[in-house]
Amino acid sequence: MNGAQDDRLPHLAARIGADYADSFAACRELLATMFELEAPSPAARAGYVMDFALYDYGPIKLGMSQAPASIMVRSPQTIARTGVDHFHVQFYRAHGFILTLDGAERQVKPGDVCMLDLSCPAALRTDGIDNLSAIVARDLLLPLLADAGDVHGLVLRRDSEAGVAVREHLEEMWRQGSSLTLAQGLEWSRATAALLAGVVRANSQSRAATRAELRKSQFRAICRRIDREIGDPDLGPAALAAQFFVTRPTLYRMFEPHGGIGKYILGRRLTGVFRDLSDPSQARERIAMVLRRWGFESHTAAGRAFRAAYGVTPSRCRSQALDLHRTGSLAGETAFDIPPEMPANIRAFQNAAEPNARGTSA
Repeated sequence: MNGAQDDRLPHLAARIGADYADSFAACRELLATMFELEAPSPAARAGYVMDFALYDYGPIKLGMSQAPASIMVRSPQTIARTGVDHFHVQFYRAHGFILTLDGAERQVKPGDVCMLDLSCPAALRTDGIDNLSAIVARDLLLPLLADAGDVHGLVLRRDSEAGVAVREHLEEMWRQGSSLTLAQGLEWSRATAALLAGVVRANSQSRAATRAELRKSQFRAICRRIDREIGDPDLGPAALAAQFFVTRPTLYRMFEPHGGIGKYILGRRLTGVFRDLSDPSQARERIAMVLRRWGFESHTAAGRAFRAAYGVTPSRCRSQALDLHRTGSLAGETAFDIPPEMPANIRAFQNAAEPNARGTSA
């Protein structure tokens, strides 16, 4: 393994299946520091299997697991035996669970985010485990809180602004895990702690900062969603406000520094079109197909928007980019701006041809 690979986040993935002599006992041992695992009935222990995977972010361990119907108990005896006092943040993608605290039951639905303090007793009963969970070191989150008691049993509903923000954040952490370095993992851990503090009662010194972190996390999540769904022509303020459970005025305020949410989406689409038209490997693809891939339904309207942004038509952009790649100089005297997202080799040609040209960011 080379140095670059050694610097990646540690990753573990395994399956405890029917090939184990006692798969239920093996699963119990796996969860022993967290919960006492039980099956709903003795018969349910037979053939009990579990799939799990984990990324080690340092002060945060991010895991994903799947298993059949289960009962998980965090008893005073388990707390005393293990000494684990981390915070536990999770959401179930399916099934949900019944959470019992101090004898009182409450239902946690799929998509709800549930936060627990593992220094306190709790019990969970579920028809099936299918979750993403973060184990957060106490000394990472505790300094940001006014009272650790605000955490235990906090449920952020799936249709709440805070619930969406935390869920999107954890999902993005999972998607990014395989490509992150140890140093980046620490940065993600600190950002996660700030976000979590923003959705519980923070102390007076940090309340404004944690609320700002929540908004920043929401903004990043919305931008990621835009990039993932950019090809959907129906993507717009109404859809995003509904998906993230924020009001349209809040959404507009978030994107005000970028000229508004509509302009931001348009800019991302135009940047994508520019990138594809400037790629010689895509030179044979019809321009209409490129425009459609980036969410433009009207060829005419897209052409006007493209010309307004770059000063050339899409077809002229493609021909000039091909000239740049073939000769290293522009054919004719009219240059066009290249966004900073463009590949370095294309920017080098632009800079050589027109040293005073200023790149624009769509």
